[in-house]
Amino acid sequence: MQRILIAFICIMLAAVSAGFAETIALIDTEGKALGNLPCVSRGDESFVPLAMLARAGEWNLESSEGRHSVTSPTLNVELYLGRLFAKSGERVVQLRLPPEEWDGSLWIPLVNLTDLFPEIVEFQRGGKQISLKLPVKEQPKDTAAVQAAEPKAEKWELRTVIVDPGHGGKDPGAKGLNNLIEKEVTLDIARRLGSLLEKRGLTAALTRVSDHFVSLQDRTHFANQKKGDLFVSIHCNSARDPQIRGVEAYFLKPARTQRAIDAAMRENSVVKLENGDSKYQDLTQDNYILLTMATSQYMKDSETWASQVVRLTSSATGSDARGVDQAGFYVLMGASMPAVLVEVGYISNAEDARMLSSERGRQKTAEALLESILKMKLNLEGSAAR
Repeated sequence: MQRILIAFICIMLAAVSAGFAETIALIDTEGKALGNLPCVSRGDESFVPLAMLARAGEWNLESSEGRHSVTSPTLNVELYLGRLFAKSGERVVQLRLPPEEWDGSLWIPLVNLTDLFPEIVEFQRGGKQISLKLPVKEQPKDTAAVQAAEPKAEKWELRTVIVDPGHGGKDPGAKGLNNLIEKEVTLDIARRLGSLLEKRGLTAALTRVSDHFVSLQDRTHFANQKKGDLFVSIHCNSARDPQIRGVEAYFLKPARTQRAIDAAMRENSVVKLENGDSKYQDLTQDNYILLTMATSQYMKDSETWASQVVRLTSSATGSDARGVDQAGFYVLMGASMPAVLVEVGYISNAEDARMLSSERGRQKTAEALLESILKMKLNLEGSAAR
């Protein structure tokens, strides 16, 4: 069953790459481009993410326990997860389909945008773009006042890194030589990395800070809630062949190699430990597309970062560089940021196990991950400034 599920994920990821997930252009009333909005079909209807729409329209969005409130200078709109009725100002609007939620983001029917946001959103069914009426900023009368009132363009900075120690609690992960247990090694390295990031003035948000179980979906949900700029999931590897050693890194994309398929199957197998019915087995084709859409726009950055992680970590620890690969890891799906999964070494190999048993080895691993993050910070901030 698990192999069938992994194969299905790969097919769905391939569907994303092939273009089944579309985007629709956002413009202001003067025709200026504001970006693109992901758009996914659900039967005959299409859904778009409310948070991205609110950001483009410069609206305030607050969400709590299934209630999502959007406030603009001229209108208040309230939507509810799973409910067909919404409130727009003093009006009640019946939606074509109830809003749905994926990884903490509410998706709403595209066809109902003008009903929900009259006068500030223009869209015609079948159209290729959405027009937003942005809030009007009051202009001072004289030039000096204009210059004084104009806010300086705020430079984007990478501030928050999500650090995900693999496994935990009832999920020990791999067990290796020297009595190494994966969940303990990953947590120690994650804590060291978090401390290093804080010393550099960055915010480190760990998906777990102690030995407790966290579902794969909850890790990604946490990353999006914390508005992370980067996501790194830390793991250790194991193999039947004790000679195999080295560092590997993965990003989210259809698997190309058997090694990648096996790695994804191994890390995804934790879903069997999650309570109740598996939320992964019930996912439909459209759900898989939605789960990968947020990540797909960061695919190139994720691949670049993964290459740096392998090069820097293998160099720092003296282990082999086993390269970068791609696969359908649940923990990376839906992360709205560049995301990588790193296997820092094989605890089934004597040399890697010796390195990961020592404080020095774990510290060097954390320092190498920090260096890769700082390089990504420099690259991403440079790209944002252009």
